[in-house]
Amino acid sequence: MKFTKPKGATADLREMEYISALHQTGKELRQDGSIDATDISKFLMSRYGIFAAPSQISQTISKGFGGGGISEADGDTMDLTEVMAMLLIPTLLKGAVELGVVGSVGEKEEVGEKKLDGTNGTSSLLVDEFAENKDSMECSSIAQSTSPDVEDAKTMSKSVRFSKIVTDNTGLRQSLVGESTSSSPLDDTIPHNQLFQYVLRMILFDVTGDYEPKPINVDLLKRIFLFYGERDVADNEDLLERMVALANQVKGGGDGGESGGLLDEHTFAHCLTSDVKLYNAVLRRDSQLTSTYDDVFNNGELNELDEREESVANEVTKIYTMPSIDYAVDTFRSKTYVILLWFTFVLFYMSYIGLFGSRNPELGNLSCEQYSIQGAGFPCSIGQGVISWLIIMVKLVLLGSVFIIGSSIGHSTSPHSPFIVLISMGFVCLYTFVPLNVEWQLLPSSDGKSDEMSTKIDDDSDYTDFLLTGLFSTGVMLLLLSFQSFLDRLIPVSFLNKHKLLQQILASGTVFMERNMKLAATFKIDRMIRNAHAVHRAAELEHDSSGKETSYGKALLSYSKTSDDTEEVGGYRWTWNQLRTAKLFEEEGIWLSNRVMQGNLGQMFLCLLLVPLLIIITDTVYSLYETFGIVLPDNEQWRVIVPLSMSFILAEINSLLLVAVYIPSTIRTTFQFRFGTIGSLHNNDFLKLRTQTDQASFIFGSMFWGCLVSNVLVLGVSFVVVSIFCFEPFLPVLLSIVASVIGLAITITIKMLFLIGVRKVFSGETFYRSNPAIANCINVLLESWNLGISVLFVVIRMITLVSVAFIYVARVDVPFLSVHADEIGPVVLDKAPYVFRKDILQHEAHRHPYLERIGSIYMMKLRYGDRFGREAGTAWRLLFVFALMPWLRRYRIRAEENNVASDTHIEDRTDKGMDATAVTLQIENESLKKEIEALRSELLSRSTSTEVSF
Repeated sequence: MKFTKPKGATADLREMEYISALHQTGKELRQDGSIDATDISKFLMSRYGIFAAPSQISQTISKGFGGGGISEADGDTMDLTEVMAMLLIPTLLKGAVELGVVGSVGEKEEVGEKKLDGTNGTSSLLVDEFAENKDSMECSSIAQSTSPDVEDAKTMSKSVRFSKIVTDNTGLRQSLVGESTSSSPLDDTIPHNQLFQYVLRMILFDVTGDYEPKPINVDLLKRIFLFYGERDVADNEDLLERMVALANQVKGGGDGGESGGLLDEHTFAHCLTSDVKLYNAVLRRDSQLTSTYDDVFNNGELNELDEREESVANEVTKIYTMPSIDYAVDTFRSKTYVILLWFTFVLFYMSYIGLFGSRNPELGNLSCEQYSIQGAGFPCSIGQGVISWLIIMVKLVLLGSVFIIGSSIGHSTSPHSPFIVLISMGFVCLYTFVPLNVEWQLLPSSDGKSDEMSTKIDDDSDYTDFLLTGLFSTGVMLLLLSFQSFLDRLIPVSFLNKHKLLQQILASGTVFMERNMKLAATFKIDRMIRNAHAVHRAAELEHDSSGKETSYGKALLSYSKTSDDTEEVGGYRWTWNQLRTAKLFEEEGIWLSNRVMQGNLGQMFLCLLLVPLLIIITDTVYSLYETFGIVLPDNEQWRVIVPLSMSFILAEINSLLLVAVYIPSTIRTTFQFRFGTIGSLHNNDFLKLRTQTDQASFIFGSMFWGCLVSNVLVLGVSFVVVSIFCFEPFLPVLLSIVASVIGLAITITIKMLFLIGVRKVFSGETFYRSNPAIANCINVLLESWNLGISVLFVVIRMITLVSVAFIYVARVDVPFLSVHADEIGPVVLDKAPYVFRKDILQHEAHRHPYLERIGSIYMMKLRYGDRFGREAGTAWRLLFVFALMPWLRRYRIRAEENNVASDTHIEDRTDKGMDATAVTLQIENESLKKEIEALRSELLSRSTSTEVSF
C-alpha cells in the first residue's frame, strides 16, 4: 500500500495542479491551470446550490480576485497564482491579527508606523536583532534566547515557543508557521506575522538592493512588478494608484496619490489584508461545529456587523438540491444513518424480493414451455429475459427510491422543523418492523390469488432468520439515529451552546467532517508555507553571500534541483494509525466516500453471513452424498468436516482482507491524485474520469456482490480441492500427481544448482557473456528441455491468475489488468477501477480542503461584493505569492510577449532529457536575470540624468 510521492514544494505544486483539474469544467483541461467564471458558477451550484450566472461571477469574483481587474491578459479567468493568493487569505489575516494590524470585524483599528512594545511588536524586534548581520549569508545556530522579544513572543500565544533560532540572510528566524523540531514537535513555532517581514525583505532586497523600508509610491510598485515580469500590471497606472492609496490608509501615511509612507511590515500587512478582514468572522468559526455555508450566510458576527453599519448584504439565489440524498457532496446529516439505510434496503431486498426476484418467480412468467413445441421457444425465452429484468428493475426502483427518499426526509444539514424527522421514522418502520408482523401485498397480484410481491415468507431456514434478525436490528438503529436528529432540531441552539457535551452527542457527523476540512485547510496551507521557506533556506545555504543573485532567482534554481526528489509514504499500519488519531481528517482533509463505507459495512455483514451459508452448504453436501449412495461411517465424517472447515476459514480470511483493504486503498488513491503520482492536469487519461460520474452508483453494489461472489468462489474451489485430498477413491490419482510434481521439482532444483555453478564460467553479472561459445551451447540445451516442462509453468501461471481473479473480483478499487491491457480499441474490459476513481474525484471536487476554503471566499464575495476582495488587495497578495513561491509563476497568465518560457524553448531542452518543470524554471530565471540587468541599467541612467540636471 506504500507509494512514492514528490517532496516538499513540488508536492504542493502538484496538489495545486490537481485542484485546478478538479475545478475546471470544460471539455478539455486548460494546461495553464486557470479557472474561469463558468467553472466557478458550476462549482457553486453543485456544491452549495447557489445559482450565480457566469456574467455575475465575472463582475464579482473574477474581477476582485483576478481576471480583468488585475491584468487584461487574464480576461475573466483566475490563474494558479491568483488562486494561491486566495488560499493565503486566512494565514495572512492571522498574522495581521497577531501584528495588531487587523482587529475584530467592524473595528476601525489604526495601524502605527512602528509597534515595538507589547505583544504585537515582536517581529520588528526579531528582524532588527539580526539586521547588523545582513552581510553574513551563512546560517548560524543560536541557543535559546531570554531576550525581551522572545519573552514577548512566548506570551503572545501558547503555541509560540523558541527552543532553537536559526537565521538566514534576510535576518529572520527560520522556524515558520508550525514548523517542528525534534525536541519539541509542532511547538517550536513563530507567529504568522513573521511572514510579512520575511517576504517584504526579499522583495525589497531583490528590487532595491537592501532591506530598508522604502517610501511607497507608484514608481516603487512599478519597479517591483517589472522585476517579477508583470509588465501589463506595471502599465496599469490606475491599479498602482489604488495600491498606493490602500497603503496610505496606514497611520502616518500620506494623502494618497503618488507618494506616501514607508513600505514596512505593518503597511505591507495592512495592504495584504485590509480588503478581506471581514473573513476574520468566518475564520473564527474554523474549530466550531458549523458548515461552510453557515459560516458565511448564517454568521451572527457578520449579521451584527451589517446591522451596526446599516448595510444590506447581497442576496444569493439558493436552489433546493435535496441535500438528504446528495451522495456526490454528502450533505446528509449522518454518514452512519445513510450507511445503515442502504444496508437495510439490501436486507429487505434479500428477504422479501430475493436474488434476481427468486421470491416471486410467477410474476411475469410467460410459460415458454408451451411454445417450444411450436418452435418459438427461443424467442419466448428472450422475451422472458427482458420481462424478468424489467420486473426486477421496477421492484428495485419503486421500493428502493420510496424507502431511501422517504427515510431520508429531515436528515440533512439544512435547517428544518424537527417534526419532519417523524416522517422518515414512519418509513423506517414501514420497511422493517411492519413486514415482520403484518403480511401485506407490496404489488397487486395478476390473478388475485397468488402472493406476488408479498411479505409472506414460508422459508424457516437459518439463512432467512439471519436476514430478518439483521433487518430488525438495523431498523432499531435507524430509529435511534432519527431520534437523535429530532432532539438536535428540537433543543434550542442557545441551550446546546451552554452544554458542549450534549451538543457533541447530538451534532451532525457531516458537520464534524466539515469542521475537519476547515482545520485541514489551515494545516495544509501552513505546511505549504513551511515547504516554500525550506526552498529559500536551501537556496541561501547553497549560494554564496556576494549578493549578486536575487533570492527570487536562487529560490527558482533551488526548486528546480529538488523537483525530482521523492519519498515513500503510506502503508497499512500508517493508514490505520492516522485514522485512529484522526490526523487524516484534521491534517490531510481526507473525505471518505459514503459509497465505499456502505460497501465496507456490507462486506462485514458477509463475514457473518458465511455462517448460515456454511450450514446450507453442509446440508447440500450430505444430500449429494445420499443422492450418489455414498455412506460415510462415523469415523470418516472428517472427510466432509475438514474440507468444509478449511474452505470456511479461507473464505472468512478473504472477506476480512477485503474489509481491511478498501479504506486504505481509497486513501492511497486519493493521495496519489493529490501528489501527482496519478496524473491530473497534464494527463489525458484524467479526462476520462471527468465524464459519466453517475457510474459511481455501481460502487456499493459492486463491492457487496463482488465480495459475496468472491467468498463463494473461494469457499467452493477450496472445498473441492481439499475434498479431493480427503476423498478415498481419488487418493491414488492424487498421490500419483503429487509424486510427479515432487519429482519434477527435484529435477528443476538440480538444474538450478548446476546453472549456479556454470554461470560463473560463461556469463557475467550483466548482458555481456564471458564465454559466448559455452553460453550458446548451454542455451540450446536449456531451451530444448524447457520446451517440454514449460507446460507446467503455464499451468501454474493459470492457477495463480485464476486464484487471484477469485479474490480481485471484489476489488473494484484497483485495476486487475495492467495499464491498457484491458482496452480493446475504445472498449474498456474492466471499468470498475475507473468508476471507483470517479467517485473519489467527484468527492474531492466538492470536498477537498482547498476547495472548501476557496468556496467560502467565493460566497463571501457574493455576499459583500466590493466590500470584500478588491483588485488592489489582490495585487498586493500576488506580490506576496511571487516572492514566496516563485515556481508558481509558470502558471501566471500574462500577455503573450511576456511569456518567457515558450513551448519551443521547453521542447528544445526536454529533448535533451531535462524535466519540463525544471526547464521552465531555468528559462524564466535566465529571462529574469536579463530583465534585472536592464532594470538596473535604466535606474543607473535615471540617476545619472538627475545629477546632470542639478
